[in-house]
Amino acid sequence: MKRRGVLCAVVACLVLVPLSAQPGEYPKLTIMGATSNPPDSQHAYALDVFKKVVESESKGAITVKLFLSGSMGDEQTNVKQLRSGELHVASVFSGNMSPFSPVLNLFGLPYLFPSPGDAQKLLSNKAFMDKINDTVSKQSGARPLCWLMGGYRVLTNSKHRVKNINDLHGLKIRVSPTETQLEAFRSWGVSPHPMAWSEVFSALQQKVVDGQENPFFAIPDNKFWEVQKYITEIHYMFWTGIVAVSDAWYQKLTPDTRALIGKAMVEAQKAEWEWVEKKEANSKEQSIQRGMIVDKLEDEPVWVEKARGIWPKFYTKIGGKEIVDEAVAIIAKK
Repeated sequence: MKRRGVLCAVVACLVLVPLSAQPGEYPKLTIMGATSNPPDSQHAYALDVFKKVVESESKGAITVKLFLSGSMGDEQTNVKQLRSGELHVASVFSGNMSPFSPVLNLFGLPYLFPSPGDAQKLLSNKAFMDKINDTVSKQSGARPLCWLMGGYRVLTNSKHRVKNINDLHGLKIRVSPTETQLEAFRSWGVSPHPMAWSEVFSALQQKVVDGQENPFFAIPDNKFWEVQKYITEIHYMFWTGIVAVSDAWYQKLTPDTRALIGKAMVEAQKAEWEWVEKKEANSKEQSIQRGMIVDKLEDEPVWVEKARGIWPKFYTKIGGKEIVDEAVAIIAKK
């Protein structure tokens, strides 16, 4: 409670923005940004690009102070801090923001994206994404300004190779506490174990759970090869993340400051997309070099059919089947 009180006082001082700034000039401002992820993560990379652009173009008038590795709490705590104004910027997995903005369940629908290029196609569709961002802002109080990509989530475990759906049964798998992921695993006949990200490594180490699912880059970032042996490429969910701002704070900024923040977010998004493509390939190779075994599914159509069967459960929560249909049409368009 003491940290919260001090932080609120600091924020109250920081958001007093003069309205008389001239075009191209920026009022003195400190932006507080956070992620629960480590310095070499895609979250931190995007925030660092954002910081460099803002500080360079404002000639130091605006500074960005970053809190990494969960020093301001886990991802859902960071979203709450955006809503309250305790934080100005945060980078989170879109699934961890979905409890605050149900429309984000769209991006968690299993097997929505047949290929990485399809994810990029949807996230690059400005008209569609502007609608999504406005909806997220209204629902959560946090406005997405940058969308991150991270490749397909892969399944890892310490017990045995998983090459078909029957191999999955009996394994205790940690899953992010988001409904689309939980329902996907249930559709495969597994009882998933929802757990905060900060607890995952110790849970794997202590055999509380046998495995987890995340993109390839999470393996070297967290040295999962110390507690996991087997990897299966299941392609069920393409990782998407969000760098969001506190919308109430953002709307109080001068037009020039908002424009600069928007420009910095665009540059951060472009840089992260390029960075993560190389990072994913390197992460897979590192995992193999560390002795992990990578398998592909022998019966992937079975996984797809079962998991896509959960989609109707989320139509109402997302905002209607029409939104899903529009996204699918954009992805399918040649």
